[in-house]
Amino acid sequence: MPYLTKSILGFALFLGGLILFNVKLVQLLEIGTCASGNTPYAIRNPCPAGTGTAILLLMAGIFASLIGGFMFALRGEPPWSRGRGHRISSFTTLWGVGFAGTGAVSLIAALTDEQLGQGGELGGIIVGATFLVMGVPALLAAIWSLLGSLRSRDESAMSTAEALGAPSGTGTSMSDMLEGLQAQASQGAGSGGAGFGFAGPPPVRQADRIAKLKTLADLRQSGALTEQEFEREKARILSGP
Repeated sequence: MPYLTKSILGFALFLGGLILFNVKLVQLLEIGTCASGNTPYAIRNPCPAGTGTAILLLMAGIFASLIGGFMFALRGEPPWSRGRGHRISSFTTLWGVGFAGTGAVSLIAALTDEQLGQGGELGGIIVGATFLVMGVPALLAAIWSLLGSLRSRDESAMSTAEALGAPSGTGTSMSDMLEGLQAQASQGAGSGGAGFGFAGPPPVRQADRIAKLKTLADLRQSGALTEQEFEREKARILSGP
C-alpha cells in the first residue's frame, strides 16, 4: 500500500538520519576546533583521524532526514479516511521534532559532556539555542493544532448528543447516538406514540432518522462523503421534522 509504504519508509529514514546527525554532531563537538592539511605553520590542534568521515556522515544524516521528511509529509491521505485529511501538518511536526530534538541534544552535550574539545562547549550552546528557537515554536504549534482538532471533535459530538437528548460526555460516538435514538423510538412505540406527555418525534419518523444516519455513517466510512459533507448532512437530518 503506497500510503503505508511512504509513511514507514519516510519516518524511518527521517528518524535514522536525525539520529546519525546528532551522533556525529556530538562527536564533532568533542573534537572541537582543529585544523589539518599542508600549511607552512605548525598546527596547534590537529584534527584526529576520522574527522573527515564524521563530517561526511553528518551531512549524510541531514540529507537522509530531509528526504525521509518530505516522503512522510507527501504520503497523501490514508485510504480508509478519504477526504478527512490529517489533524496536524506533517511538515510542521517533523520540523519541530528535528530542530527541537537536535537543539536539546546539543545543549545537553555542551552543559554535561566533559570530553568536549576546544570551542566545543561554546559551539554546542550556540547550536542548541539556535535550533531550539527554530524548533520549539513549530512543535508547540503542531501540538496545539492536534489538541484543537480533538477539542472540536469532542464539542461536535457533545452538541449532537445534547440535540438528541443523550447525556453529554467525551465518550459519545455515532453508535451511542444511534442507540439513544433507538431507545427513544422504543419508548415512543411502547407508549403508543401518542399522549399528552410525548415530546419526541413519532416512532416511524425516529426509525427513518436512524436509518438515514446509519446510511450516512456507511457513506463516510466508504469514502463517498467527506467529513464536512457528513457533518452537514447529519445536522440536516437531526434538525429535520
